[in-house]
Amino acid sequence: MDSILALDIGTQSVRAGIVDRDLNILERRQVPVAMQVLHTNHVEMQAEDIWSALIKACGALTLKERIGAVVLSTLCPSLLPLDQNGQALHPIILHLDRRSGKQAQWALDRVGEDRFLNISGNLPVPGGISLTSLLWIKEHFPGIYNRSGVCFGHATTFVLKRLTGQFLIDPSNASFTGLYDTVGYSDWDSRLCDPLGIDPAKLPAVQNSNSVAGELLGDAALALGLKPGLPVVTGANDTTCATVGAGVTKSGDLLNTSGTVDILVLCLEKPLVSREHLLRTHAYPGKWLAMRTVGAGGGSLEWYRKNFCRDLSKEDFYSDYLNDLLENGPRPSASFLPFLSGNRHQVGHRTASFEGLTLNTTREEMLLALLHGIVSFQFEALDRWEKDVKLSTTIHHVGGGAKSGYTAFKQKMLTNYKLVMQGETTLTGAAKLALETLGI
Repeated sequence: MDSILALDIGTQSVRAGIVDRDLNILERRQVPVAMQVLHTNHVEMQAEDIWSALIKACGALTLKERIGAVVLSTLCPSLLPLDQNGQALHPIILHLDRRSGKQAQWALDRVGEDRFLNISGNLPVPGGISLTSLLWIKEHFPGIYNRSGVCFGHATTFVLKRLTGQFLIDPSNASFTGLYDTVGYSDWDSRLCDPLGIDPAKLPAVQNSNSVAGELLGDAALALGLKPGLPVVTGANDTTCATVGAGVTKSGDLLNTSGTVDILVLCLEKPLVSREHLLRTHAYPGKWLAMRTVGAGGGSLEWYRKNFCRDLSKEDFYSDYLNDLLENGPRPSASFLPFLSGNRHQVGHRTASFEGLTLNTTREEMLLALLHGIVSFQFEALDRWEKDVKLSTTIHHVGGGAKSGYTAFKQKMLTNYKLVMQGETTLTGAAKLALETLGI
């Protein structure tokens, strides 16, 4: 085997990358996918749009004869029900969705905050933990929930079913369902499922990230232009793959990923539960990831551009305008609460707001306040984490937003840590996981 095909399914695009044994990306293709925002707080994506984008991205690759295995990296959470043949019965409910506030509070009342934290490692946050979306579908579409053979999984479940014929989910994705024993790195937990009336038989099998999900089916191989029978490695959530690619695998290692979502990540060798961060399994059994999350990180920046900088093209905004502001802009006098898509760390609904605006406040000061609010909210976690874990003084800055200007902006706010810009590490992390799984 010469190379790995890493498939990365994100909120705004699907990427297909061919990565060799030395983790060099030989070829990469990216195809946009669209999410739909409905009724203010419904955020969805069509499963077949993902599959069509995968076909288009793989079809544009020219080095497919070098591919010896396939591995997945996927956005999370991303709930959808599938029929027994793997066809979507409802659009994917994305992590930005906040429709299920009532169901979240009901689940919290039924199970209790301490039990949720000490088993799942997370509170049932609307959209951010997919249990609440499952309960919403159960209430509004009981025919889907009661359908024979239905499986409630994430986007990874949909793609793995299409590739291998198996209904599967990896632990890093399962960690963000609210039904999985994240603290025990185990399986679906009856202490959560039973009081919520969720039948575990309607959930996909949990299979470790560093395992082979199955062989590539003939129909899928034909659609993607690949050889049938290739091993398909289960893979992990995109942030988890990014930690693998950045080498964030030891207790105290830190990573900051900047994309649609902005996340500060701490690697753990013992689970650490808190109301102030999310907890998920690492790709490696016996390791965990604590995550301080701004659900709309890059999403907030794009919201600002569309509403306040319409005189600038998208290219001009993200190049000269933003870079100059990050480099030369003053510390803002205004402040920003970064909850445009809610607060991923609490069940109750939160919204974003600016404070301290005056008649003299410029749009540039507001933009700096927005960025300062995102960074400040995340890095509050460092003071808490260092009480329990010996932290590295290096923070690996990765993702599509990990550019020199943004890295330097964050560095100004962190005097005790060194940010190291690494760019995109998700594809190489997924490929590394596949190579290790296959013993290469």
